[in-house]
Amino acid sequence: MPVLSSLPQHIHDEFHSILSALVAGARYGTKIRLPHAFLMTFLFRRNMSAREKIKIVLQLVFEHASNLALFATVYKSILSGLKVTSRYLRRSSGNDHGILLNLGRTVLSRIVTKPLPGEDRILHVPPGHAEHAHHALIAGAVGGYFVWGRYSSVNYQVVLYLTSRVLVGLWKKYGINNSHPRIYSFAAAVVWGAVMMLFEESPDVLHPSLKSSMDEIYRTKLSTFQYSNKDMRTINSCTIM
Repeated sequence: MPVLSSLPQHIHDEFHSILSALVAGARYGTKIRLPHAFLMTFLFRRNMSAREKIKIVLQLVFEHASNLALFATVYKSILSGLKVTSRYLRRSSGNDHGILLNLGRTVLSRIVTKPLPGEDRILHVPPGHAEHAHHALIAGAVGGYFVWGRYSSVNYQVVLYLTSRVLVGLWKKYGINNSHPRIYSFAAAVVWGAVMMLFEESPDVLHPSLKSSMDEIYRTKLSTFQYSNKDMRTINSCTIM
């Protein structure tokens, strides 16, 4: 691209990292959602035609892939903007721009160039990476609000998935060894005890897909299986005849 080639090398590299994130997000979203959506739709949505099922699969794949691509683009763009702003503020430090401008520079410097208490500065930052850990927090929060903040089944699944991973990550970060058998057993006991109590006492607060699965396991009567077996024997006898 002629426009990009005329830019400074570090700006060119940042643009390249943004475009790479966009493509990688779309590709990964397609790869991860397509088999899941295909199996879940064709196995459990039996009241739909094949055409309707394919349409739903494509919609789910498009939503997941486009959201990942958009979030990756927003995230990398904000990181790049914060990094460029940080370099500009460091280069222009000491210049007198007037009281208001200097006050604005001071506030912006606190946000952009100063690490948070207890945060180590990330040195030798490659293109597309955060210069400070709190830059990643800012960029991730903005992208999360505007991209993943709209409720849908796909977004809800992704946020729930990340919630569990963040909790485990924080658990490890602060020195708690969750690989110990007793700790894992305790965590499993708390999770399963809580979900079963909610299922018995307030099932409507559970997600519909979870409630449906639990209803099938814990509310299905034996007569249902017997009825199914009787139907199968009838079908088999008709086939023999």
